[in-house]
Amino acid sequence: MDAHVSRRPSQPPEPDAQVDRGALIDLRRFWMIIRRRWLLLCVAMLTAIVVSATAYFSAEPRYVATAQVALERTAERVINVDSVVPTVDPDSAAVDTEVQVLRSPELIGRVVDRLQLDRDPMFNKMAVEGQTRPDPIGKQRAIGTVLSGLAVKRDGLSYAISVSFEAESPQRATQVVNTIVEEYVSGQAGTKAQATERASRFLEQRLQRLRRQVLDAEQAVVAYRGSQDLFSASNTSTVTQEELSGLSTQLAQARAESAAAQARLAATRAQLRRGGTGEELGDSLDSPVVSQLRAQRAESARTVAALQKRYGPRHPEVVRAQTALQTSDAQIAAEVQRIVANVSIQADIARQRAASLAGSVASSQGKLASDNRASVRLNELERNAESARTLYQAFLDRYRQTVAQAGLERSNAYIVSRARVPNAPSSPNPLIFATLAILGGLGVGVLLVVLLQLLERGLESSDGIEKALALPTLASLPDASTLPGYRKAGLPAPPAELPIKRPQSGFAEAFRTLRTSIQFAGTGKRLCVVAITSSVPGEGKTTTTMGLARAAAASGSSVLLIDCDARQRASSRQFAKDVTVGLHEVLAGEAMLDEAIVQDTLSSANLLPQRLDGAGITLADSPRLAELLDTVRERYDLVLLDCPPVLPVDEARVIASMADGVVFLVRWRKTPAKAAAAALRRLYDVQAEVVGAVLTLIDVREQERAGFDEASYYLREYRQYYAD
Repeated sequence: MDAHVSRRPSQPPEPDAQVDRGALIDLRRFWMIIRRRWLLLCVAMLTAIVVSATAYFSAEPRYVATAQVALERTAERVINVDSVVPTVDPDSAAVDTEVQVLRSPELIGRVVDRLQLDRDPMFNKMAVEGQTRPDPIGKQRAIGTVLSGLAVKRDGLSYAISVSFEAESPQRATQVVNTIVEEYVSGQAGTKAQATERASRFLEQRLQRLRRQVLDAEQAVVAYRGSQDLFSASNTSTVTQEELSGLSTQLAQARAESAAAQARLAATRAQLRRGGTGEELGDSLDSPVVSQLRAQRAESARTVAALQKRYGPRHPEVVRAQTALQTSDAQIAAEVQRIVANVSIQADIARQRAASLAGSVASSQGKLASDNRASVRLNELERNAESARTLYQAFLDRYRQTVAQAGLERSNAYIVSRARVPNAPSSPNPLIFATLAILGGLGVGVLLVVLLQLLERGLESSDGIEKALALPTLASLPDASTLPGYRKAGLPAPPAELPIKRPQSGFAEAFRTLRTSIQFAGTGKRLCVVAITSSVPGEGKTTTTMGLARAAAASGSSVLLIDCDARQRASSRQFAKDVTVGLHEVLAGEAMLDEAIVQDTLSSANLLPQRLDGAGITLADSPRLAELLDTVRERYDLVLLDCPPVLPVDEARVIASMADGVVFLVRWRKTPAKAAAAALRRLYDVQAEVVGAVLTLIDVREQERAGFDEASYYLREYRQYYAD
């Protein structure tokens, strides 16, 4: 180069702190992948369409018939009695349960038996024509076939349930689904009728046993009453209790009478002891005889008084009247004595009667105590009898209610609509097959694209190189055969000669871009000796080195290309085959530097080759290589070292460590990122100054289709600037 141009590194714009770049979806990246893999996506889509079309036309048409049932919200009640099978208002759980009932093998088994589906080859592929014997295995096959084509679902949140069945025959599908709903509805009523019949039989048998138990219990009560003389006078008392109650009342009355008689007798005796005549006694006053005698005495006393006044005390009339008065007194005294004697007798009688009644009460109390002890067992027997009668009556009432319900059973569900024969097949559905073809093709295509992207190990863009290798991209060198002007007509010259023979081509412009990038790649120091290397062979090192040398020479710089690959010697093989003195002779001191330098035939660039038949020693073993580089650094503006790849040849990194800078080549979509990273680590181990990477052998057409971030993407826009 004529002059070293100092470079002030530009500062990238500060990223927006409020924008998370990693969280953004790179739509351009997706579009790049789609553009690159469009053919694969089209093939996947076309394959899916062909497969879907083949499946559609080869699929056997199937028909779906649908019926609908609903659950009763309120049950009809002819008689107001509780049914054997209780009817409750349906809720969400009840509707879901009925959905499972409609899919139950038991219900489907009744349908199979009714329609004889086990003899139909459509439902039992092993069915034999004319078979009449039951085939349990064939029935299970038919049940499985029906269940596989049956769809039962609840209609939203309503009490309606849709029942659909799919079959090859529209008539058979309609027949099966209608039979299912009929069996379901009739089965509910039949289940209730069977439950009622079972309940009636059970209650009848139970009533017979309970009737015997009632009779036995009542007979036990009667027998025990007879054995213990526990006869009832009323519902609340026994004979003994009634007798004791009467005796107690009589005893109380007799005792009261005896006490009254004793009191009268005591009063009478007390008066008699005081010298009384007894006339003032209550009983005497109450006696009519005493009253009459007193009246006579009073009359006699008046007569005596009157006669004494008239005749004197000794008159015979007075004497007769006095005699009559005395007779009346004697009669009154005799009657009083009789009354007193009668009071004594009445008192004795009352006392004896009270004593007799007391004995009877004591006897009745003893009998009552015995009866009470016996009544404990009697009460137990009566409770058992009453319990048996109550249970018998309850069963009898329930039996009558159950018998009254017979024939009134009704299903909890009813048929809303029966299935009609479908006039068009439900499958294959062209819309579904088309959707599956599109989605399947896209899915398979996307899956293949993702798989290929994951399996792809090569680098294909500047961003990829910067992310994977942390290196700036100096230039992107196209594959000359993919340039628009050379794809059909072919290359007019070898790629290394195009920068000279076609200086206005896009290929030559890429090398000039590389030259400029190297010129401004130094960080404050002059890059004179530049090593060109790669991680693995086949990266285009020789072509890149020669093209760069010729492009730099064409710009007026003094350029020297040194073939440092002691094994392949590709630069020497292509551009200086017949030399007799080369790099090894110069390093060995057998020749002068000027004797070994060869002039390029197409440019002013110089070449320090190696003899093709020279000794195969490694350049790293020569201590004069560094001295040689110092010498040529003073004489040339740019010295390019064509080095071997880093991974297979160790001396590449030794040579690179002696250079002012290293240009690392990466072949487009070929060089594995891990291999490139491993090679860079080796270069960094020897303190080599890697200034950047170059993406080589780019397929311009593919890159134009897939690379937003590459200059070749805009090839159509600036193609007029090139004369390819």
